[in-house]
Amino acid sequence: MLSVTRITATRTLASLSSRAFVASGVHRNFSLAKDLTRKEKVEEDRYIRQIEHEAYLKRKAEKEARAEAAKPKLSEAEIAAKETNDIAVAEVFVILSKTGDKISDDAVNNLADWKLGKI
Repeated sequence: MLSVTRITATRTLASLSSRAFVASGVHRNFSLAKDLTRKEKVEEDRYIRQIEHEAYLKRKAEKEARAEAAKPKLSEAEIAAKETNDIAVAEVFVILSKTGDKISDDAVNNLADWKLGKI
């Protein structure tokens, strides 16, 4: 009989203490602390992603600058020849767009060379 009383008293005391704990507002403080740590974690992650993105953009700009510097410089004659070739290729594409025909890039370059008299 004594063990039955002890078990019921323990259960009653446990349920009353949990209600008192919740009613005291301490539980909310724990919840608030959790929310603050989550918010701090989100802000830290966002800051880290921002720093990594800025570093990526910097590396990308440096890589593009190195690639641009490594490009061979064209002479004025080569630049003029490239411009006339680009104009001829554009004319070929205009004609093809009007007719609706589709051909390979090599064929477009061959037509441009033929128009310029290289072939």
